[in-house]
Amino acid sequence: MTRPRVVVHLAHEQDPVAWRARYAAGETLDRTPYGYDLAAGTVDLAWSVSHRERPSVARVRRALAARLGTDVVHAWRNRALLGSADVVWTHTEREHLAVGLVRATLPRRRRPAVLAQSVWLWDRWDDLGRARRRLFAAVLRGHAVEAVHSDVNRRVALDRVPGRRVVLVPFGTAPATGEGSAAGTDGPGTAPEVLAVGNDRDRDWAVLRAALDLLPGVTARVASRSAAAARVAVPGRVDVAPATGRAELARLYEGCRVVVVPLRENRHASGATACVEAMAAGRALVVTDAGGVRDYVAGTRARLVAPHDAGALADAVRHALGPGEATSAADVRARGLRQEDYVARYVLLTRALVAQAEIPAAVSSFEPVAEEAGLAP
Repeated sequence: MTRPRVVVHLAHEQDPVAWRARYAAGETLDRTPYGYDLAAGTVDLAWSVSHRERPSVARVRRALAARLGTDVVHAWRNRALLGSADVVWTHTEREHLAVGLVRATLPRRRRPAVLAQSVWLWDRWDDLGRARRRLFAAVLRGHAVEAVHSDVNRRVALDRVPGRRVVLVPFGTAPATGEGSAAGTDGPGTAPEVLAVGNDRDRDWAVLRAALDLLPGVTARVASRSAAAARVAVPGRVDVAPATGRAELARLYEGCRVVVVPLRENRHASGATACVEAMAAGRALVVTDAGGVRDYVAGTRARLVAPHDAGALADAVRHALGPGEATSAADVRARGLRQEDYVARYVLLTRALVAQAEIPAAVSSFEPVAEEAGLAP
C-alpha cells in the first residue's frame, strides 16, 4: 500500500532544521517539534519551510499574524508544499486556520485533508469578534477533522461550531529524565523539595504562592518564563527561573520530591505536559482538577485539588511529601502518554482520512497505541 504523503506545517519559529540544531545544543527535549519525526517510518513525511526574510518583513508578518490570530503569510509561502500532501498535520490553530485559508485558493484536486489540532482556540473563542468567529467557523468546517487534547475542549468545539468531526487526541511527550530515577538524587538539602514547571497562561501562580505561604518549611523552584510566575519568589526558599536547557530540566525533576501543577479553569488540558514529565520521572504529583487534565492522571497516585483553593493545594503538597506518594513511568505507558503514542494517534487519523474510513476508537483512548500504528514502542 502506498504510504500517505504528509506535510507537517508548524509555526515559522519551529523550523525543523533550526530545531535540530537547538536539540544538539541541549535546548529542547525533542529532535523535532513534538516528535513528529517518529512517524517517518509509516508515512512519507515533509516539513513546512521557514523562509528567510528581512527583519522589516518579519515584523510585518508577525504583526499581521497577531492581528488575525494565524500566520497566513507563512502558510502562503508553503502553498506548493501544502498542495502536494494527502494530509497536512498542524499543531495549533495558529497554523491550521492559515492552512485552511490557503487551501481554499488551491485547485480542488490539490486540496489536502487537514488534521487541524487546536490548543487555545476554544478558550478564547467567545472573546473573538463576530467577524473572526464567522471566518474561523467557515475554515473549521472545511477541515477534515479537528483534534483537541481534552474532552472539555471537544464538547465546547462542537457546541460553538457544530456539524463537524472533532476528536479527542490525548497528548504525549518525551520524558525529561531517565525513567524512574530516585527522588532527591542531588543529595539531601541541595535541591528544592517542590517543583513547578510551565509557561502556559493558565498556570495559577497566585494560588501556588498562597499555598507555599502555608508551607513555611518547604523549599521550591518555579521553572517558568512567565512574568506572573515571578511573584511566587520567596528569598532563600522559593526560586523562580526558567530551566536553561534539557540537562537542567532533568536535574530539577530528579532532585525534587513533588511536582505541583497549579491551574486556573481552562478548556485545553493545560499542564498535561508537566504531568506526563512528572510521572515519567517517578515523582509525586499534585495538580489542579481543571481543563480535563484528570484524564491524564486517572488511576495514578496523583492528587487532584479544586481550582482556586490554596489550602487544599497546601494540604495535598504536604501529603505528597510523605512516603508512598510517587507516580511512575509505568503510569505514562499504561495511560498511552508516551510521545510514540501521541504521534501514533496522528498516524491512525491519517490512515482513516486517506481511506475515508471511520476514525478508530484507539485515537481517543488513554491506552498505548504506538504498536497498533506501527511505531516502535
